[in-house]
Amino acid sequence: MKRLTTSVRVFATLLGLLAGVPSHADPAPEYKMKAAFLYNFVQLTEWPKATDTWLRVCIIGQDPIGEALQGIEGAEVNGRYIKVIRLSNLADANACEALYLGDSEPFDIKSALDRLGESPVLTISDNLDMEKSGVMITMFPASRRLVFNVNAESAKRAHLTLSSRLLRLAKHVD
Repeated sequence: MKRLTTSVRVFATLLGLLAGVPSHADPAPEYKMKAAFLYNFVQLTEWPKATDTWLRVCIIGQDPIGEALQGIEGAEVNGRYIKVIRLSNLADANACEALYLGDSEPFDIKSALDRLGESPVLTISDNLDMEKSGVMITMFPASRRLVFNVNAESAKRAHLTLSSRLLRLAKHVD
């Protein structure tokens, strides 16, 4: 419980730090911040069953967040260790616990999410257009800060439990 409280404090601090980030800032810090958010998203999510010691965070597409996510490789989350995997196609997404869907990949997101079905895969994107398709967490800039929306119904269908703290920090929850 103490570890979860500390995680929420770190997450809230990250949210507060973003208030002063100028919109013309170097894109590298933006992706580092998105990677930090993603780390906290997985930390505040419970999967139905942990089958091994790895928590696979997958990336689809040639998105610049991949380099920033390497910084969380090997980090511990609830007794498991993050392994960052770049996927070449969505057919392999069922083997992931979290899937980051980047802008750069030309695929039909609705078909991809339908293919995942009820698989316990936390889907995350920074493309607001994907939010309407059922992506569970969507990050985006607002008022010179990074914020996020949560589609709790999509997470529930995938048998994922999102922390109430995560839901309270979201800008909007569906």
